[in-house]
Amino acid sequence: MAPVTCPGCRNPMRALELPRHGAGNLVVDLCETCQALWFDPMESPQLSPAATFELFRTINDARPEVRGTLPRAMRCPRCDSALALTYDLQHTTRFSYFRCARGHGRLTTFFQFLQEKNFIRPLPKEDLERLKSLVKIIRCSSCGAPIDLAKSTACEFCRAPIAILDPDAASRAVRELTTARATTAEPPPDDATRAAAAVMAAANFERALVREQAEREGSFAVDLVAVGLSALAAALSSN
Repeated sequence: MAPVTCPGCRNPMRALELPRHGAGNLVVDLCETCQALWFDPMESPQLSPAATFELFRTINDARPEVRGTLPRAMRCPRCDSALALTYDLQHTTRFSYFRCARGHGRLTTFFQFLQEKNFIRPLPKEDLERLKSLVKIIRCSSCGAPIDLAKSTACEFCRAPIAILDPDAASRAVRELTTARATTAEPPPDDATRAAAAVMAAANFERALVREQAEREGSFAVDLVAVGLSALAAALSSN
């Protein structure tokens, strides 16, 4: 099968074969340059817990130093019709994506995928004040633009709030993955408890890294969600 063409940069996307809920596999297409995923209809809800974590690992490994910016006008890789920016709501979580008007699928950025799966949350006010005392500029987790903490608490370009990986949500997902493995032929991870503890400490890990970089370099444009995702990936890699 020919590679899917990324609606953003028009280059071939990387096909990832992942397990679906129940049985069988599905294929999700990923573009590292645009930091985005293409889902055919109903693929995202069908991702198994193991597939979701595999995507987290891949997203963590696929973060380039320089990221592309999605153009305003994009076309469906299946039918070449225009993609429409769409806002959605799942329970109380708001997220967005670019939807094919003919129903062939959608393009979702890494940040919005994490948002959809309830893995990120805004940085609490008290933590934001501590962050301001450590660094002047951080990187927007959504679009990669710099955020001057002295002037703003959200990205001036895409308006995304300053966010972190939610350690509680990540810990719940680790338990879900452990339960799913326990009910299949796949053995459960040997050290799920330690993985969950590492995930719960992700927020502290983020702040520790920011502090270390601030002391060493004075200013460091850190992506808080990326740091938390790295902590999660490191925890899971031991299982």
